[in-house]
Amino acid sequence: MRLLKALVIGFAILLLAAAGILIAVGLSRMGKPGFDLATLPVPDGCRVEQIATEGERLILSVGGRDDCRRVLIADMKSGKLIGQFELKTP
Repeated sequence: MRLLKALVIGFAILLLAAAGILIAVGLSRMGKPGFDLATLPVPDGCRVEQIATEGERLILSVGGRDDCRRVLIADMKSGKLIGQFELKTP
């Protein structure tokens, strides 16, 4: 009976230690921000008409005047502009 009690207490201690380690690892990963502030080039007088995400990419559709029409693609982890498509009529 003493052996059984010792095993139960030992497994309880191992379970608590494992839970503590998992919580500590989870909290340390949550505390890492990707970036503080990102600025994307939306020209003056233009407006963001649509926002979408695809995986870890942010896609902004910019419109307003004819010279404003473009699609901006940014990385959500780094906040950097990956590329843009300028939409022009032929």
